[in-house]
Amino acid sequence: MTRTLLVTKSLGYGFSIFVGISFLSVARAQVAGPQAVAGEYIVKMKVRTGETANGSLNTGMKMFKRMGAGVQVKQAFAGSSMMHIKASSQSAIEALKSDPNVEYVEPNYLLSINPQDVRTAGVAPSNSDTYSQSYSNVKVVEAWAIEKPYNQGSKIIVAVIDTGLDITHHLFSDSNSVWVNSAELAGLPGVDDDGNGYVDDAYGWNYVANSGSMYDDDNHGTHVAGIILGVGQDVLASPVRESKIKIMPLKFLDANGSGSTANAISAMYYAVKMGAKVINNSWGGSTYSRSLHEAYTYAYDRGVVVASAAGNSGANTDFYPMYPGSLDTPNNISVAATTDADNKASFSNFGSTVSVAAPGVGIISSVPGVGCPLPGCFQMMSGTSMASPFVAGLAALVFREAPQLSAYQVKSIILAGIDSFASLSGRVSTSGRVNVLKTIQSAKTQTSTVAWAPSYTPVYKTERAPASTDSAPKAGGCGLIKAILDESSNGSGPTNGGMGSAAVVLLMVLLPMALAASLRSKNKLSVTDQRRQYARYNVAKNLVIEVGGQFINAASDSLSLGGLSFGVNQSQMKIDKGEKIKVKIGGLDEEVVGEVVWCSQKQSYGVRFLEITDQLRAQMLMWTNGLQPT
Repeated sequence: MTRTLLVTKSLGYGFSIFVGISFLSVARAQVAGPQAVAGEYIVKMKVRTGETANGSLNTGMKMFKRMGAGVQVKQAFAGSSMMHIKASSQSAIEALKSDPNVEYVEPNYLLSINPQDVRTAGVAPSNSDTYSQSYSNVKVVEAWAIEKPYNQGSKIIVAVIDTGLDITHHLFSDSNSVWVNSAELAGLPGVDDDGNGYVDDAYGWNYVANSGSMYDDDNHGTHVAGIILGVGQDVLASPVRESKIKIMPLKFLDANGSGSTANAISAMYYAVKMGAKVINNSWGGSTYSRSLHEAYTYAYDRGVVVASAAGNSGANTDFYPMYPGSLDTPNNISVAATTDADNKASFSNFGSTVSVAAPGVGIISSVPGVGCPLPGCFQMMSGTSMASPFVAGLAALVFREAPQLSAYQVKSIILAGIDSFASLSGRVSTSGRVNVLKTIQSAKTQTSTVAWAPSYTPVYKTERAPASTDSAPKAGGCGLIKAILDESSNGSGPTNGGMGSAAVVLLMVLLPMALAASLRSKNKLSVTDQRRQYARYNVAKNLVIEVGGQFINAASDSLSLGGLSFGVNQSQMKIDKGEKIKVKIGGLDEEVVGEVVWCSQKQSYGVRFLEITDQLRAQMLMWTNGLQPT
């Protein structure tokens, strides 16, 4: 979470905008072991033939009761067969994993806000209806001219699952944009009037404090909500207009921008059951969660679009997935961030799993503030956290024009209504940035279209050992693979000679790796090989490795796009698992960042690549034209 120093700058028109000075240093493709809430797990019970999800939950409750005080059920996810538990011992978890009634057990992983940049404000807000949140040519104002009038059409509910919302901010109070649970608002204090399992959830829910107060103690959620509203109206106008969208605030991230998977799932189930048609998730983590995947599937089956931030590590999500952005559910729109010039923002993740791009640099929007002069507090932020809600707001406006459409159809309309740019080719799957006018024009032609959505059966990733077991980064020396030599090399280590035949051998070594890149999407993770992510090739080559200023000879017998293995005489040198190294490939300037791993099955070391550039991947593809894998 980026910490910011806030000061006030007057911009005229009676506006005061908070200006943030960022101390952010964006990490690039850093890999760490998965983090989870200690002692907490998510358990899914098997649903037997003829049994309902609630029936399987009852079976689980009885089972946990028999296990005694060592296992505590914290919550059950209504509508599913999943439960959030706290266990006092690892033996209890192992017993659950082996129980025939249990489908799976996974840690309650931690999720966090994608790091964001906060910058100084630009031009003063205008009193006329204009779009001033960014200067990207997304055709927002032009779309307003053809959308349904304010007094026509229902307000689509967008759930903002985030750090909360300042519902007293003039933008939300004056525009009447905060979602209201009428049964609870008109009900009795301290009573679950609508029977949804939440007491006094008149405006949403706070999963951190377990209360109906969602005050934003971080700024992030309120900023995100203002971007969502801004796709449909001028949020910087004074006075502000009636909104076209309703914001349902669901707080699961604390003041540090951190929250648990269990609470994120609870918020998603709540949003779907309480009528949200769109969910925005501007947060994530590097660890895959099956339970979160199931929550996305639950939303898809009920026609809910989910916009997810792609992440801010500047990494290729084909190699370094960011979840939930990398989930493949047909309702998930993973969003990259672009500049006003429609280039990918330097910090934005990218890859084939990223659907589309949206403005995400220098976005001005609302932030909480006590005692701010009208029209309230605003701030500029940058990040995919800002790009995702733009798409969420756009999805709500598509539903507003054609409310009968499925989530799949809404996503398809958004991805088709783009502006294509060469700068985004190969960066996002559509090669484009959203265009609001094109999207709304298309939506208006679909008002009589019958809802349709393809069936979706999720392919769940199998549980892998935490990265901290064998491959978590450790402090220590940084090694460097200086050269990859042919088997015929005398193995005497690096010399001062030219590349010559060594370059040819380098080419031979790298050919299979490039083919792996081109075929990566076709090679799915099999059930029988649960931990392998990339196709592996048996290639025997000699290596010269430098660690801590020392050189050793080694031999590689297999490699993949994800890394390579090597044998080494441990009497020569001690190599620590997790030690970071760099792979230098002859003929190219790039160095592939990696870390040492240990394969207990083969009793050999390996290098797990942490980063491969697009330029290197393209070069590999050129080298591998026409080759077949072994």
